[in-house]
Amino acid sequence: MSATIRCPYCNAGQAVGEFDSYAPFYVNCEACSRRYIVEPVRHGVVVYRDGEASCCSDPECRATEMAGSGQE
Repeated sequence: MSATIRCPYCNAGQAVGEFDSYAPFYVNCEACSRRYIVEPVRHGVVVYRDGEASCCSDPECRATEMAGSGQE
C-alpha cells in the first residue's frame, strides 16, 4: 500500500512509498524537514506529530516495549 499524506506541521503533501504492515514509521517532511509518525490503519493512515502519539503508535517506544516483553 502507498499513500499521499499531509505534514502535521506545515501541511505539505508528500507521497509515502510502499508499506505492507500496520507498523507505524517515521517520515521526514520534504518541505520543513520535521519528523512525524505515520501509522497505517485499516482504511488509510493516521498522522501524528513526533512526541504526540501513544506508545503503541510511536516506533521508538514500541520497539523498546516489544523488546522488553520478548514479543519481537
